[in-house]
Amino acid sequence: MKLHKHFDFKHATELDRSIWNVEVGEKWANNEIQHYVDSEENLYFDNGLVIKATKHGDVIRSSRINTRDKFFFKHGKIDIIAKVPSGKGTWPALWMMPQDRRYGGWPKSGEIDIMEYTGNRPNKVFFSLHTEAYNHRVKENYETMLELKDIPNQFHKYSLLWEEDKMTYFVDDEEVVSYTRGQEGKDTSHKGWPFNESFYLIMNLAIGGGLGGKVDFDCFPQKFVIQDIKVYQF
Repeated sequence: MKLHKHFDFKHATELDRSIWNVEVGEKWANNEIQHYVDSEENLYFDNGLVIKATKHGDVIRSSRINTRDKFFFKHGKIDIIAKVPSGKGTWPALWMMPQDRRYGGWPKSGEIDIMEYTGNRPNKVFFSLHTEAYNHRVKENYETMLELKDIPNQFHKYSLLWEEDKMTYFVDDEEVVSYTRGQEGKDTSHKGWPFNESFYLIMNLAIGGGLGGKVDFDCFPQKFVIQDIKVYQF
């Protein structure tokens, strides 16, 4: 594989808006409570890209960025070096959504979660795929939980090898799990495996919600730091 794109956030000083979109809004899915803002207080560089959740009275502000319409790819490998926050109710995620939504809106065209973490489960990291036939709403999806000690206190490399009929997850270059098209009798059509289209990147720090859980409002501010992203293609 050849290096296709490199985001060196350790040495960056400004977000490249020709590649990254900053999302803004007060209402989001999964009963999350954060307001996403475009603010230097909540999105800045300090030995990496810092996505910071802050408390202003009763309002929690945070950031969410994506590469939709600007950078997307199909098949290959992605390595992301990041450090998650520790506060209860924090829900940082590195994930991908379909650029063209060929099969329709969520979950029909799929969702690829490279890494999810919640402060209420301090030693667990989640690796999931969502499709029309298999997603958290129907209580059956491709999901694996890895137990790691002291996750918020150090950087880890979260990797995904994306092949035509297989997804393999790694943490610090150690394989965690593989999902294969049609495994265990699963649907082999796009309803079960819509992952042969281009996807774009999303990085965010959500608060609360269905996975984030109960929020400790005394824990803020909280930081999600991404140092490096490398995308390789076959």
